[in-house]
Amino acid sequence: MSKNSRVTIKDIARVAGLSTAAVSQALRPHPGSNIKLNPDTVKRVRKVAKELNYQPHAGARSIRSNRFHNIGYFMAKSGLLTPTPAGYLAGVHDAAEQAGYRITLIRLPVTLEDISQAMLGALSERNLDAIVIESYSELAQRIYAQIAATNMPILFINDRHESNSVYVDDVLAARELTQHLIDRGYRRIGFLHREIEGGPAVSRMHHSARDRAAGHRAAMEKARRKPAFHTVVTSGVVGDDVMLREEDWRAISKFDAVIAYDDDLANLVARAAYDRGLWIPDSLAIAGFNGDYASLGAWQRLTTVRIPSYEMGRKAGEMAIEMIHQGPDTVLPSSVHRASLIRGQTT
Repeated sequence: MSKNSRVTIKDIARVAGLSTAAVSQALRPHPGSNIKLNPDTVKRVRKVAKELNYQPHAGARSIRSNRFHNIGYFMAKSGLLTPTPAGYLAGVHDAAEQAGYRITLIRLPVTLEDISQAMLGALSERNLDAIVIESYSELAQRIYAQIAATNMPILFINDRHESNSVYVDDVLAARELTQHLIDRGYRRIGFLHREIEGGPAVSRMHHSARDRAAGHRAAMEKARRKPAFHTVVTSGVVGDDVMLREEDWRAISKFDAVIAYDDDLANLVARAAYDRGLWIPDSLAIAGFNGDYASLGAWQRLTTVRIPSYEMGRKAGEMAIEMIHQGPDTVLPSSVHRASLIRGQTT
């Protein structure tokens, strides 16, 4: 074996004094194999493989198993400043790695006009066994027909479907957050949506916008309060040039507490309040949603609801692998997760 040649199973077999079939079974056990190895032999083979710096050949492995051991992770977002809960991808990655799969990250721009062409290229060139789609917009619906035609397992994360999806109960989360504000004695509680200039209206946004509003409405009506909503319009989600318009501030100032659609919007409202010499929560109570990067880096501990993104990601990864093993027509019940109320200093 030359210095630069790739270590093979034959090399391990020669050093370990075993057959290549025995080494293969030790490194990649197959339940149906008639080769039975004792634990000491398996341990010795793996020790030799490690000492020789053995790396499995992905191509050969794919030929044997008729799989690529590769899961495509489609992120339905675009641009630099479009942060999403990091736990989704981390959870899928860890579940896949534990099962011997790799993750290929594919970012699809929301503004792309010819989604079909982009999807065909991604699916034909990436050698995927399954697809996990992380959705924050209507993009998931636009590409569903394209990927469904590939006869490949598809799993949605952060998108609500009756089957093959992982999502959080946004209605319940909003109800609990609204009830927290009611219990704190706030009476004029408003729910803030956000639209991006040139972007879709709230009615066409991700279902969480409607679900969170529905949860807020349910809690207010149960308390015999009139629910109130206002839609803030900004140039982007975050950025140096993202400011709150004066007409939006006038609407917000009528409330004594607001629930923002997400933590980024909550921080923007808080910045506008401080720019006007007001203190949080003395002059205005503010609560957000998601409980990820934006709330953890806020100027105060933000009252929010934390989405269990890592746990959701792991579940999505496990479901995707189960669908690979069972076949593309597999239907699994969707996994619904509960958010956690974080009582911060802003309410």
